[in-house]
Amino acid sequence: MKESRFRGWKDVFSFTFHQMTKKTSYRAVTAVVSLLLVVGLILVIVLTGKPDEKQVEKSGLETVWVVDEYDVDYAQMLAVLGREEFADVTFVGVADYETALESVRQDNGVSSVIVRVSYDEGTFYMNGILPENSTASFDAAEDLLAAMAECFEYAKVDMAQLTQEQGMAVLMPVVTGDGKIGEDHSIGAVIVKMMAPMIFGLVLYMMLIFYGQDVSREISVEKVSKLTETLLTSIKPYAMITGKVLAVALAGILQFFFWIVCSGVGLVIGNAVAKSMYPGYQNVVVQALDYVRETYSTSAFSPVAVLLAVLIFVVGFLFYSVLAGMAGSLVSKPEDTAQVQSIFQFPIIISFFACYFGLMLEKEGLVFVTRFIPFTIPFGMPCDLLTGTVGILQGVVSLVILLVFAVLCIILSGKLYEGLILYNGQKMSVKKLINVIRAKK
Repeated sequence: MKESRFRGWKDVFSFTFHQMTKKTSYRAVTAVVSLLLVVGLILVIVLTGKPDEKQVEKSGLETVWVVDEYDVDYAQMLAVLGREEFADVTFVGVADYETALESVRQDNGVSSVIVRVSYDEGTFYMNGILPENSTASFDAAEDLLAAMAECFEYAKVDMAQLTQEQGMAVLMPVVTGDGKIGEDHSIGAVIVKMMAPMIFGLVLYMMLIFYGQDVSREISVEKVSKLTETLLTSIKPYAMITGKVLAVALAGILQFFFWIVCSGVGLVIGNAVAKSMYPGYQNVVVQALDYVRETYSTSAFSPVAVLLAVLIFVVGFLFYSVLAGMAGSLVSKPEDTAQVQSIFQFPIIISFFACYFGLMLEKEGLVFVTRFIPFTIPFGMPCDLLTGTVGILQGVVSLVILLVFAVLCIILSGKLYEGLILYNGQKMSVKKLINVIRAKK
């Protein structure tokens, strides 16, 4: 009985797949997007690969009269700290404040600042004074004072006659954080384990929205055009649903993987061109991939993990394509097509945001549950397998869940497709759908 239900699905698959792939729109979109990916990635990498020539904005200060008794070489220390905006500033040490004022009066119109360092009751004080005839700006003087205060902190280590190790320990900032034992908190780990699943989920979301409409349209086109009765004399509804869904899904998957290959080609060529133009250039994507290979080579990206990830992606895409076919089975008249498609789009939106917010909010319970729900498995499990977040056994369980629900949805879609033939043009209701599902043929 089960074999007869699906008899003829290969013929439907071959015909539909041929019709899909020979469409001018399908081939044009595939070619144009592929060309844009290759050329666009090359141009972006080359244009953004040029090393930044930092334009350091000078402070505008010319002379700083330093009143202190500690003999700190501020010019040298600012250079060591990389404060290039003060490279042209001349630091002049004077004995007292009155001498500094007299020096400023003699240099009429010069952009000068007086900095006085004092010590009183266990506290160091550093005061900046702008003379009346100075052309220096208040902001520039304030930035200078902050930079000199930083230099003075290092100078105090020398005053205390500490060793280099002791000085570094004193100046070392204290950083606090929390996490699990053995958890990697590096930037690369955060990108791989959090950003990668989000980007992958968004790509899958867009694919399902676009290709789901094609599946739904292919299923409903004969039905609303009154051709279903003729087709079903030679082909069973289950074969019709299976053949059409598999054909459209395969066309979408092949197109997607072809674009992935083109992206890789553009990345490799762009990286090679950028390296030849800018010696020492390092591509961010290549660095991230190198990090992944070095960090997760022992626990992830194994052949089994990659195979499982690809299978879950393909079966997950197929599962949602079947849901789109089920939505197409419910169409009884052309004007209902758009409304019925929302039945298919709604679980996509909910599943995507469930996985997205689970990662963003670090809700481990929610993330764990999404790995066993057929609607959410395709959005997170492939990346989890590749990064080693989950084990192979858990990936196999998720794959089996997807396969079982995909088959059940195909059977249900065929039952709805066959049972609703006589309802063309009539308004659908929950009661009618329940009667169709419960009916025995």
